[in-house]
Order: sequence, then structure tokens, then C-alpha cells
Amino acid sequence: MASTSGIVLCGGQSSRMGRAKAWLPWAGRPILCHVVERLSVAVDEVWVVAAPDQSLPEVAAPVIADRKGGLGPLAGIREGLLHARGELAFVTATDAPYLTDAFVRAVLGAGRAAAPVLGGFVHPLSAAYPSAAADEAERLLAAGRRRPLDLLEQLDYAALSSDDLPDADSVRGFNTPEAYLSAVRAEADAPPVTLELTGRARARVGESGIEVAAGRLRDVLAVLGDRLDVVEGDRVARPYAISLEGRTFLRDLEVPIGPGEHVIVLDASVGG
Repeated sequence: MASTSGIVLCGGQSSRMGRAKAWLPWAGRPILCHVVERLSVAVDEVWVVAAPDQSLPEVAAPVIADRKGGLGPLAGIREGLLHARGELAFVTATDAPYLTDAFVRAVLGAGRAAAPVLGGFVHPLSAAYPSAAADEAERLLAAGRRRPLDLLEQLDYAALSSDDLPDADSVRGFNTPEAYLSAVRAEADAPPVTLELTGRARARVGESGIEVAAGRLRDVLAVLGDRLDVVEGDRVARPYAISLEGRTFLRDLEVPIGPGEHVIVLDASVGG
């Protein structure tokens, strides 16, 4: 079989999710790390394509940045194909929790551009692309065409049915908090979220390190009940601020908080 590469795209806006998908916990680690590991079993090398200046978890693969952000997944595919050393590359999005090496090998086994067509839908982010197609991707982008499907069609791709593929759930991802949390809740032995309180907030509640099930930030904070008025309508109430893992601040109460994550309630009141 020809040499193969894997390309993981993680530079999307994640606007419906409300937070970067690459950091979402899955199987005890950020999902980007999970997907890279799954993919690396099936290919000779893996590349991660990120948006310019995007923060990512530490991952066992080189990370390259789109030379210009905001051009969509086709630009990420182009960037990955330019770096790929394999003759054929399997492309996946970062939110591919059910990806298996058997599925990847089956798609690459077509030996050419190929994509699953399941339920009447083409899945261009679970597909194989020749590395030599980077120039064609560049031409499409220059013409204002940003769909990965445009590239597949230019390459006269092989359409793969469920009969051609094992583990068809490999194409499943999650674009919304509901989809992610539903998938998480179906997993066995998911660790709880830890809610840490600081300053006067801790003194008022009388405890910290509170454990709660994964859910939206609003649901996680609801465990405090009437003991602490952290939520006011659709926002975090003053003088509080909410940090996720000490890495980023959260303002959207609808973002999902995954298993094992650490939410910190910071009290900025005087003397807190």
C-alpha cells in the first residue's frame, strides 16, 4: 500500500459549541489527543492543522497553522496536503470520537480520492485525498470555492457506501452542546466535574471541590442553589468570574462542561 498521512482539522470557529472543540474531554483527555492517537494507528504520520494563534492541548503530532484564518475546512485541507509526505491522506475533523483505524484503512484502501456516502450525505471530513491535490485546492480557494466537496468532485472521488466500510459511526461528531453532552452521558465511568470556589464565595458556601455531573455551565453552577448567586439571568453575576481549568474564562452559560473538567468560581469582591 502507498504511504499514508492523517490530517486533523481543528481550526473551526466552533460557534454552535460555544468553545473550542479540541479541548472537549473524551475518554479522559482532550478529544484532539484521542483522535490523533486513533488516527496514528492507521497511517504513517499525522498532522494537526490549526487556526493562526489557536491554543491547543499538547498533542503527539506536529501542528501547522493555516496561513490565513477564516477560509474554512478546504484551506485546512490544503495546508495539510502541502505538508503530508504520504501519497494519500485521510482527513478528519477533531470531533470524531468514534473514529477507528479499520474505518480509516478502508477509506484509504480505495487508493484514490474517496469519501463515505451514508444516508444520502457525502462526508468530506472523513475522506481520503491525494497529497498532490494541494494545488487543486489552492485553485479552488482562489476562485472563491471553499467546500471540501468541491475538491472531491474535481478529483472524481470514489463514493463509498456502508457496504464498503466497517465502523460507519466513525463519521459521527458533535456540533452542539446537546450532541456532545448526550454522547458523554452514554459513556461509562465518566468522572464528575469539579467546582472550586475561591475567596468569599468559598467562605459563604463553606466548602469547595464540589463534584457535579457534566452539563452546561448553567447546570454545573446550579448545584450551588441559593447558597451563592453566581448566575443572574443569562450571565455570570458580579463580582464573580468563571475560569475553566485556569486556562480560559467563560461567559456563556450554555457552553458544555465535560467529564473531569475543573471549573473555578473566582470572587473578585473587596477582601475576597
